[in-house]
Amino acid sequence: MKVTGRRYLKFREFVFVQTIAQRLSQWRITPNQISIASIFFAMLGSICFLLLPDADSTVRWLLPILAAVFIQCRLLCNLFDGMVAIEGGKKTHSGELFNDMPDRISDALLLPMFEP
Repeated sequence: MKVTGRRYLKFREFVFVQTIAQRLSQWRITPNQISIASIFFAMLGSICFLLLPDADSTVRWLLPILAAVFIQCRLLCNLFDGMVAIEGGKKTHSGELFNDMPDRISDALLLPMFEP
């Protein structure tokens, strides 16, 4: 489904991505709930980075991998909240706020972890 006025992302055209977005819509999950979930994934990724300096050698290799997985989950939430809102027909008046604010909070949780 082609929606005008949105930035083109080839990833939205993949069948499995569309299937997941449709399932989220069918499960009565709102775009705002997905946006808030992105904050929790960012928080988990940030915790992994915070634990890294004190981790023993058996866990030290696992924490960056977990952080990367949580960051990707956060990005998927960002994708799916828009797809559920627009393609799933669940767009709300508060959606603009919920689309942007969780992104800013998530960025604030993760970006300080990359200071030199």
